[in-house]
Amino acid sequence: MSLNEICELGVIGLTSLGQSLAAHHAIKKRRVCVYDYDDPSFAPQVIKEFRTSIEQDDINDDDDPALNTTRPSRCMVPSNSIKEFATIISTPRKIIIFGTHDDDKKFDDIWNELRVNLTRGDMVLRWGEEEGSMMTHPSDQNNLQFYTESIVGNLSKLQAEPLGISLLEMVKLEQDRAAIIRESDIQDTFVVGGPEDAYEQLSLYVSPFALIGHVGSSAACAHYARMVQRAVEFGMAQCLAEGCDLLKKAALYENQDVGRTLTKWQEGGMISSYLVEVSSKIYYKRDGITKKGHVIDHIVDSIDLNGSDTWFSLEATKLGVPAPTITAALEARFLSNMKEERVDASSILGAPEGADTPSVMKDQISEDLQVAIYSAWTCVVAEGLSIFVAAAEVGQWEVNLVECLRLWNLPASFLNSDMLDKMYSALTESQGNMQHVLLLPSISAQLQATHMSWRRIVTLCFASAIPCPCLGASLTYYDSYRSKILPSGLIRAQRDFFGGYGYNRFNEEGWYTSCWVQEHTDGLKRATKKLEKGANDEPKKKKKRKTK
Repeated sequence: MSLNEICELGVIGLTSLGQSLAAHHAIKKRRVCVYDYDDPSFAPQVIKEFRTSIEQDDINDDDDPALNTTRPSRCMVPSNSIKEFATIISTPRKIIIFGTHDDDKKFDDIWNELRVNLTRGDMVLRWGEEEGSMMTHPSDQNNLQFYTESIVGNLSKLQAEPLGISLLEMVKLEQDRAAIIRESDIQDTFVVGGPEDAYEQLSLYVSPFALIGHVGSSAACAHYARMVQRAVEFGMAQCLAEGCDLLKKAALYENQDVGRTLTKWQEGGMISSYLVEVSSKIYYKRDGITKKGHVIDHIVDSIDLNGSDTWFSLEATKLGVPAPTITAALEARFLSNMKEERVDASSILGAPEGADTPSVMKDQISEDLQVAIYSAWTCVVAEGLSIFVAAAEVGQWEVNLVECLRLWNLPASFLNSDMLDKMYSALTESQGNMQHVLLLPSISAQLQATHMSWRRIVTLCFASAIPCPCLGASLTYYDSYRSKILPSGLIRAQRDFFGGYGYNRFNEEGWYTSCWVQEHTDGLKRATKKLEKGANDEPKKKKKRKTK
């Protein structure tokens, strides 16, 4: 095969998107080799249709079509086998695999055939979800996979890296369905994990069809970034829900009043965001079924859970990193599912009424609440990024937190907000420094200037018997993180009192234990005497048993 017939890109899997990507680059006069794993005979059909569709362009070209291998119609080349496919692509090979995002076995089969034909420096990208689908049930989460279960991550570590081959994966981020319908030009957004140099080379071929960002050096990083994003979504949503609940129960707002407050915040407040915008519309929506009240009042206040919902909290526990606000959001969902018990408890466990309930000006509540939600949101994101950093240290990944924030904050994203935009700027100014987000100068200054509003809201919730798991947990997280001294010393002393477990001391080396009461002193003396006696006594010789 002549050099003019060698292809610069390989595409496996002729799905609709796979065909479109191959055709796009062929039209750009980039030679593309295509192969369909399910039906190798399908590739020639696709190429025939492609050549027919652009035949007129070739005729209008002054050169002889038979002699010009760079004509668009000649830039898409079929392959009948993976072995032939690999020989047609120039090295280092750049290969994109379609049609396997929900079929790990199929990807594994393709990889096993492909890898024996690859050489050092080649790069293979597994495309993520290709067609948006509306979920009919919360458990239908096709693009969610725990990072340890990522077949690309595992194959990369065990097989690709030792051979010097780059294996990358794209994971799709969810987007607002209304925005997709309203604005047809919105691109699917993907996080990409894998070697950065390979990503830079492959992004040329991917970027016309997807909005992408490189979030880490391992394929597992893409799944991890998606997991963290989902946990942050639930945390931020719970914070806002608690705030709206406070407006109704403490400020005695009607649904329209809550909607107006949210609209005001959206038009120029601290927490202007996708969440606030859609929530304002939710509170205005009248119920069309009963013709009474608003839809929000007819929605059952319990949320179904699936396996992926607990991933983040389990990771936080495993890594030993605190994530109290996001964990509180998860526990709020657990409590929401105890609907019957809560109904029974509401008639037994009373709440303060009348004079026992604090009186606060409505405008003050609204003003303080916006600040409290902003502060809690900041803690939610900080917790999420802290977990990602800790996981990166364990997995020896290089992660790009700035790129995560950029992708999470795109239009049509659930997390799109002015708060995230400020955090992105702060992290960018720090040049991606892995320090805790709360320590970034602009973030810490904001929290220092407004934390009293946060405290007033949490105090009001507690005094009014209004649950605020995330608003309260975030404030406790903030105060604990900034505390030079925590009461943990007493717990260690208690354990030492109980079992003599010992402790270490400030500015002193070694391990200590105390005789807290006379009994401890007496016990120590007895133990010392026993040891001294045992050291002085010579071991007695055992008599040999006589045998007849």
